[in-house]
Amino acid sequence: MFNVVGMNEFCGMANGDSHCWLCQKPVSTRALFCHQCGTIQPVREIDHFARLGMERRIDIDIEMLERQYAALERALDPERFLIRGMGERGHAAKQLEALKDAYNALRDPLQRGRYWLKLNEKIFNEAVAANVLVGELRQALTDATEPSQCDTIAQRAGQALEQGVMQLMQALRGENWDQANETLIELDGVEGILDEVRARRDGLTPQ
Repeated sequence: MFNVVGMNEFCGMANGDSHCWLCQKPVSTRALFCHQCGTIQPVREIDHFARLGMERRIDIDIEMLERQYAALERALDPERFLIRGMGERGHAAKQLEALKDAYNALRDPLQRGRYWLKLNEKIFNEAVAANVLVGELRQALTDATEPSQCDTIAQRAGQALEQGVMQLMQALRGENWDQANETLIELDGVEGILDEVRARRDGLTPQ
């Protein structure tokens, strides 16, 4: 069961986490607005899941994410702050920017996977051995002389990307951090191939 935080939890119900910058009353760290004076709050350091009112888990309900984002985006509509002071307009703009960053990170499986590793402090710096599939695709692209060959490479890369995302999610669910890290590196390589394929195909297509 996915837990979506109601909008009232973004209205600054006091729990002593922080204080309103204007009236100094206690507000929740995740609050968009102060419950006492109604002033929009500055962006605070919270994770993307909390910012969007989603339960922190690797598998999320995308439709629920969309609903939460749409509701919060409406609350932060710049039109609502036109007659407010510079301070509140600035806080609103930064809150909206942080909301969009959180939404984009959670909506995309690859970005969510990277973020999940970061949340769990499982980011690895060491390189892994060159992926065989990525090497094969890159060699095939180097040898490609026809747009149709590029299309075939793009199809293989697309299939590999789809399968890799499933493997990534499985590894993250099982907290197999090493496998998740290696899969992400492979997926980065496959995404790079797809970008190269588009450029190569454009160069081979008659103008």
